[in-house]
Amino acid sequence: MDFGRLKDISKVDFSLPEEDQYSKLMFRNHPNFVNSFTFRLGAPAWSCADWKGKIYPDKAQAPTFLHYYAQHFDTIELNSTHYGIPKESTLIKWRSTVGDNFRFSPKFLQSVSHRKRLKNSKDDVLEFTDQMLALGDNLGYSWVQLPPDFTTKEASTLFQFLDLFPKNYKLGVELRHSSWFTDEVMLNALSETLTDKGYALVITDVAGRRDVLHMRITTPVLMVRFVGNELHETDFKRVNDWRERIASFKRQGLQEVYFFGHQPEDILCPELGNYIGKDFTKHRISDFTYPIIREKLEQQSLF
Repeated sequence: MDFGRLKDISKVDFSLPEEDQYSKLMFRNHPNFVNSFTFRLGAPAWSCADWKGKIYPDKAQAPTFLHYYAQHFDTIELNSTHYGIPKESTLIKWRSTVGDNFRFSPKFLQSVSHRKRLKNSKDDVLEFTDQMLALGDNLGYSWVQLPPDFTTKEASTLFQFLDLFPKNYKLGVELRHSSWFTDEVMLNALSETLTDKGYALVITDVAGRRDVLHMRITTPVLMVRFVGNELHETDFKRVNDWRERIASFKRQGLQEVYFFGHQPEDILCPELGNYIGKDFTKHRISDFTYPIIREKLEQQSLF
């Protein structure tokens, strides 16, 4: 993930911002509060052959990677759908490969978000959402990543686009332009729309863009894209901070978390996932037992 990537992180303040007042009010006023909580941990892909000997058997072949991936993670940031809609038969095959608790989180079409810039996309939205339903109960939150130059001047286009999705479809929105985080009026207007629809506002934790670490939660579902720095010691302190923050959100009424762990190179994602999974389970944020780690990986030092 190149967005917000820095070669020198020595001067970055990695501390989390204070909790957002809008989010606190949302939790307090949310009409569908239920006393349940699920934490899901995922990576950006399952196709990394370099994970052999880590979470895949040494002799595993590519068609079996998803099977083994789903034994170690319980969600996936499904980036392949950003470039095209898979065939229904492919989605059904993926669904049959994972367990009941696994959730796919498909990324919305780049052709719509970046080329059309969300305009004239009703048919695209209906085709995408209809096709993703082939994943059945394994469909988690889809998400739309807006271009880095998509500013608040295009807000009306975004609002119109959000109205195109079927009722009760699970959706997240990732904002990247700084204008969304400096215009409080516009951010509040968008947040209210997302809350009304039950849509999430994706939080991205990356070294070079601390503004996208906004702490704005619009529904009791949190989507976090965490980008580490090659297992630098700060990665683990940041994970610990997130564990404490999620525990706070949980006490306020947070119901579900999708936590996607990135590294500059995917080869290191199992090590990051190992630390997150074990830490969150140890502190009872997650009930899922992450068997991420085979003996070979356990022997590696994370610090």
